[in-house]
Amino acid sequence: MSTRPYRTAAATATAVLLAQAALTGTPARAAGSPEEWTGTWGTAPAPAAPTGISREGVDNRTVRMVVHTSAAGGELRLRFSNAHGTAPLALGRSTVALAGSGSSPTAAPGTLRPVTFDGGATGTTVPVGAEVLSDPVPFEVPADRDLLVSVHLPRPTGPMTWHWLAQQSNYVSEPGDHAAESAGGAYTRTETSWFFLTGVDVRGPGTRGTVVALGDSQTDGVKSTQDADARWTDALARRITADPATRGMGVLNEGIGGNRILRDGSETDRPQRGTSALGRLERDVTDRPGVRTAVLYEGINDLQLEPRATSAQVLDGLRTMAERLRARHIRVVVGTLTPFKDSPFYTPEAERARVEVNTALRSPAALAAFDAVVDFDAAVRDPADPQRVRAALDGGDHIHLNDTGYRTLADAVPLTALTGGDVPGAHGRKS
Repeated sequence: MSTRPYRTAAATATAVLLAQAALTGTPARAAGSPEEWTGTWGTAPAPAAPTGISREGVDNRTVRMVVHTSAAGGELRLRFSNAHGTAPLALGRSTVALAGSGSSPTAAPGTLRPVTFDGGATGTTVPVGAEVLSDPVPFEVPADRDLLVSVHLPRPTGPMTWHWLAQQSNYVSEPGDHAAESAGGAYTRTETSWFFLTGVDVRGPGTRGTVVALGDSQTDGVKSTQDADARWTDALARRITADPATRGMGVLNEGIGGNRILRDGSETDRPQRGTSALGRLERDVTDRPGVRTAVLYEGINDLQLEPRATSAQVLDGLRTMAERLRARHIRVVVGTLTPFKDSPFYTPEAERARVEVNTALRSPAALAAFDAVVDFDAAVRDPADPQRVRAALDGGDHIHLNDTGYRTLADAVPLTALTGGDVPGAHGRKS
């Protein structure tokens, strides 16, 4: 186990890659090797909500969480976070298994394996503000498959570090250590959040590094079908796996519902919206294993939630993140902001700011800051009313998308933008 402190603080018919900077861009990191780790699943930790299970915590219960892989590997390790805890976190017995059929806490027969820490210990303690890595576990991890990660929490946790909008059923047991049970009968409570678990890493001959998507509820997959792995990042991972040129790259979803570039959730009545994108950039992107490319798709909440930011402030935030990422030799892909007319927080002022942000991102000047710009807005807007999402893609609240809409976002990302390969630029050049 290792312990580390956190830092505080496509082209398609409907979408086009706008630019890829070959002369001013950042070279992609080298592909992975059998000795290097790749992220196959990840989520961003956030503080407990003011009420509910995350605030109350649990005592002598086992949580069994369902996570969906992107890259395959022959060995895995788990990441547990106490980033927002108020006391050291005791982790008891932990296990990993392939999920059985259907949405349930039952493991596939014969697949459950123990997870150890510190070179063989059954459990460990995570200091306040830190994360731990488990020992490596020999485990044949398939791509595009659900895993069950179970951890017994033997002592009161206090307020829990969690990810509140999982779009996934997860399970809490009756009292006791049930981590080693393949059957799911002890798991009688269902929650739609992940607790403490923030990453699953894999390695093996076929792994090729990690793509990280940093964003808000659009990246988190709000309004996608629960338990269906229908976020745009899931669809992107399937495209990556299907293409021999990119197969072996993992995709980590670091979206948080309600997140902003410039403000922390703790500045509002919803701390579970998490640390600002600027404040969590290192923890959730650069400190993840084998990161080659980051996709920045965030800023709409800065424009629509009080106190509202200006378009200039959002653009400055995006450029600052890109500068910090490229200094670490990580490619940066940025997405335009999608329409939200008739959503609960829509205002004409916020719409004007969104257009200003998108206009700047579509301009040749964006080549100086970003390696590629993907026009998510053009992919999903209604041609008859560009301030709206197309009805066939609308998740129902006029800002979030349905499963088809999220697939449309994923299809808008040229895979060459993730790897640094040549693609036709929107400005009439090969870049």
